[in-house]
Amino acid sequence: MVACSTQTPGRAVADQDVTPTEGSDEPTTSPRTTSSSPSGDGSLSSVDPCELPTPSMKTTLGLTTTPESRDSSSSSLCQWQVGDGEIADRYNFGIAVFLKLGVDEVVAVGEKKEVKINSRRGVQSLRAGGSVCAVSIEVTATSRVDVQATGAGSNDGSRLCPRVPAAAELIEPALPK
Repeated sequence: MVACSTQTPGRAVADQDVTPTEGSDEPTTSPRTTSSSPSGDGSLSSVDPCELPTPSMKTTLGLTTTPESRDSSSSSLCQWQVGDGEIADRYNFGIAVFLKLGVDEVVAVGEKKEVKINSRRGVQSLRAGGSVCAVSIEVTATSRVDVQATGAGSNDGSRLCPRVPAAAELIEPALPK
């Protein structure tokens, strides 16, 4: 068992990104914030996907449930269940923020279709064995935001593809320029 032998003054701060300082092996930390306002520098580091849809967007998209969020090594995802009644009439709507993967790095099942989302480059594709339809919106050459739909009652994501580009066009203005 290993223990610390000295105490360091200060306070612990949760949920920080740690990156080495240029020319040094010592890491520096910077707090991770969760603002969804466009920063003007194209950085997604402060964008929380659960905060991107405004109340009017949520109404338009039918997002009435409490979102579920999860982070992975490559993205932050926020997902809502849309619709009620029969399972065939429901689907999951999601927004994923990829800080270090651009639209050229989309992994798709089949064709990747180039699309324009307002003034931005995008890629529409099927993913996860074809069960997810997604539109990836380019923020920078090495970062993107995915707007996606997964059929709760079907493994055929192509049935939801007509809805996804319109949803992406609603979300896009909230992204950093």
